[in-house]
Amino acid sequence: MTSKNHTISKIVAKAILRIVMIILIIGIAYSFSKDANLLKNISLYFPHKWAIFAPISLFIVFIILMLMMLREKYKRTDFNWLFALAGGFLVIYLMMLFSRIYPLL
Repeated sequence: MTSKNHTISKIVAKAILRIVMIILIIGIAYSFSKDANLLKNISLYFPHKWAIFAPISLFIVFIILMLMMLREKYKRTDFNWLFALAGGFLVIYLMMLFSRIYPLL
């Protein structure tokens, strides 16, 4: 029998995985759409080279945790919660990024 915490962590991890994948698929689909030529005129400005390090490292941590979690098939509660935390931060970052790019179109 599994504990209630394990069941909740499994549900949250699966939900975060689906939300992040949907957001990424929507972003990729938009970049291949007819309006993609509008994105060529936009230049994202990062004031320092370290400003791009945090989102890239967050995405790499998200991918590593996702692979570890899927290899264990959601059996490890700690991997589930760590993945959910990283995924939550990634969702917030992607929403802020898209909200910053969208008004420029």
